[in-house]
Amino acid sequence: MDLGFGPEYRLLKPAQFKTVFDGATCKASGPSLLLLARENSLSHARLGLVIAKKNVRHAVDRNRVKRIARESFRQHRAELGNLDIVVLARKGVGDLDNTALHALYQSMWRRLIKSAAKNRSRDPGLPSSNA
Repeated sequence: MDLGFGPEYRLLKPAQFKTVFDGATCKASGPSLLLLARENSLSHARLGLVIAKKNVRHAVDRNRVKRIARESFRQHRAELGNLDIVVLARKGVGDLDNTALHALYQSMWRRLIKSAAKNRSRDPGLPSSNA
């Protein structure tokens, strides 16, 4: 399996982010992160990152949070199905060390997958990501 993070796995345009913000069907919320997701018509998941300077002051910390998010996303991409995901940072996420960030992202992906599965079972008209 290709574990790259090419443009086909990213939300690149403001309209793509807006679609997720306006029509999020599942979410995972924690004290440091919020993940919003919505199913797409593609066969793979895509990731968008919103790491505001207001919430993570130092550029080195913003870049570290984004780097670990992308790395974790690549490792869990197969399980995420066909979701468009936006990661929103909250205050305090920049203060976590790398190990804590990896553990946080792993638990958030798990919660998002569970939320998406619950949403699919409620609305059987949605396409399954196992297709």
